[in-house]
Amino acid sequence: MPSGFKGFFIAFSVWAAFVLGALFGLYWGGHYYRIASVAGVLPESVRSFFFPGSNLVQLGSQIEGILDSGYYQPVHNSSLENAAINGMVGSLNDPYTEYFTPDEYQQFEDQAQGTFVGIGVTIEPQGGDLTVVSVLDNSPAQQAGIQAGDLIIAINGQSLSGKTADQAEAAMKGKEGTTLTLHIKRGQQEFDKSAVRKSLALPIESDKMLNHNSKKIGYIRLDQFSVGAGTKVRAADDKLVKEGAQGIILDLRNNGGGLLDEAVSVGSVFIKSGVIVSVAGRDSGKQTYNAQGGANATIPLVVLVNGYTASASEIVAGAIKDDHRGLLIGQKTFGKGVVQSLDPLGNGGALKFTSGSYYTPSGANINKIGIQPDIQATDNPNTPADEVIERGLAALAP
Repeated sequence: MPSGFKGFFIAFSVWAAFVLGALFGLYWGGHYYRIASVAGVLPESVRSFFFPGSNLVQLGSQIEGILDSGYYQPVHNSSLENAAINGMVGSLNDPYTEYFTPDEYQQFEDQAQGTFVGIGVTIEPQGGDLTVVSVLDNSPAQQAGIQAGDLIIAINGQSLSGKTADQAEAAMKGKEGTTLTLHIKRGQQEFDKSAVRKSLALPIESDKMLNHNSKKIGYIRLDQFSVGAGTKVRAADDKLVKEGAQGIILDLRNNGGGLLDEAVSVGSVFIKSGVIVSVAGRDSGKQTYNAQGGANATIPLVVLVNGYTASASEIVAGAIKDDHRGLLIGQKTFGKGVVQSLDPLGNGGALKFTSGSYYTPSGANINKIGIQPDIQATDNPNTPADEVIERGLAALAP
């Protein structure tokens, strides 16, 4: 695993599921897969158990040879392999498990580090659709009028039916200066939006001081849990406190998540001790992640959430709610209660797979359920004020 990911993904063994997916994928995925490339990454003991005599390996190689020599058009072996792997992974019917080609893997790693070429949207699967959960400020997507809640139906005329969120996001990345056309569904309307790709550095964190009823309230917005998110939130909190903040608003609205370790790091900025989150794999039991120490554990805290607060954001929100450390204000969160691991493959690509479920400190799994806020509030887009922030200010400075 590249150094940028060391320590940021939970590693659980899923070889059995991986192999079963390969077997089902041969038929259900609609592709015959060259099993040799899968078997080559399996431990010898597992390979010999599931592939006695290597019959499936030989069969896959035989099929590839037949197509190489007899198919009426030239055959690109890498295309066969990529399509077959996608068929195998797709047989799991898990929107968060997917295969990255080498190019897609590089793009994924770049974004986790905070830089990429694209239009600046984050997507999550929701109800069978690929939904925009966040749009970066001053990004091509924002300038084109794309909004959180939009459904992405097609990219450059290619339907996204059956595609994962990461595959859709990878398709939106590309060469700087090139134009991308998205087919959008918003409510009952469908239309196209075009945006020009550009190099983007994620504005992971932004902060400012607000004043309400003669009190100073620090405001911290976190856009994504990429590398360094916890360090930046801690630095922002320290700065605002030194400037006289008497309360903190942490805004996690439209934050689609990111790295697990960064969620633990952000939670540790405010929670003094105890469990931040527990993760359980199929066979490994629970692994508990505790607060890391050095928290600002006394300053009044409000966390803003909405329907696109997902994954790592929900880990932080759930820990703060269960610890009674602060108030959650806004709308029910997205409801992604599973975590993924990332394993590099021998061809330069990678497999991202769901490796476990996570649980809040109280033991709740919020997958497909979400977290209810302590105080309901909704921002009215037709007014200049942000009513959710104002509700947070009222809670901290009545």
